[in-house]
Amino acid sequence: MVPAQQISRVVLAALLSAGGCTNKDRGEDARPVAGASPALPATQAPAEAAAQTPAEASASLKVEVHGALHEMMHMGRTERRVDLAPLISQAGTFGLGALEDLGGEVTVWDGQLWLSTPDGQGGAVAQQMTETTAGATLLVTSKVHRWQERPITEAVSFAALDDFIKQQASAAGVDVEEAFAFRIEGTPSRLDWHVIDGSKIPSGAHGHEAHMQTAVRGSLAALPVQILGFYSPKHHSIFTHHDTNTHAHVLSESAGVSGHVDHVDLVAGARLWLPAPGAAPEGAPANAL
Repeated sequence: MVPAQQISRVVLAALLSAGGCTNKDRGEDARPVAGASPALPATQAPAEAAAQTPAEASASLKVEVHGALHEMMHMGRTERRVDLAPLISQAGTFGLGALEDLGGEVTVWDGQLWLSTPDGQGGAVAQQMTETTAGATLLVTSKVHRWQERPITEAVSFAALDDFIKQQASAAGVDVEEAFAFRIEGTPSRLDWHVIDGSKIPSGAHGHEAHMQTAVRGSLAALPVQILGFYSPKHHSIFTHHDTNTHAHVLSESAGVSGHVDHVDLVAGARLWLPAPGAAPEGAPANAL
């Protein structure tokens, strides 16, 4: 596993190095994780979200999916499925996935596009892109303009996360039979992450293990993080693995890390945000806290 200090050092080195290929060379503009924190949309109290039934609410929480995990991991289909540039600056757009050719991880936070890519030396570089020509082989997105907060009052283990999200969403009036996005902010006691590295996967190798063996991996503990996830009981092997209903990515400004969440143990005091039924119409601005 790669220490957080090494990742932060790699981020800084990537920005200062004059000898290598830069984002400017590729016609892209980027900022490191450590230089900016995603602006969080305003939350909405659950009491104001009770006007709609779960069925009515699901219509406003549409999730859009490009690609599929089983095609990516077991069939070798890692080609571009969708361009990422149109997502930039799209207020209320949240999403996650993998870059084409398994070149890294994609996270979209309220229209901010974050890419985390291997640096070729065992580390990863996480950057916010203001321009890009990149595409994704897997991407799940949703428009959410209003959120409702659910305080986390006791520890939640990774093994219990699926059930916890389902219970909290059901209590908040979200249709748990349909896919929806969620956010978590807090300081986990443990968080393991990875960044996929398709360049190191042997030709013809398929499956989750082959992908994990070549990925950049790391752990965080007692550091503040922001987590974006999607819950669905209907998308196994599409955007969730066959044994889970959730898929999540992490952003950590303090550690300079962005990537796929492999394990997270939450502690009391963290906060969960769920889509508020009756969310603002598409195109409405998302307010920052």
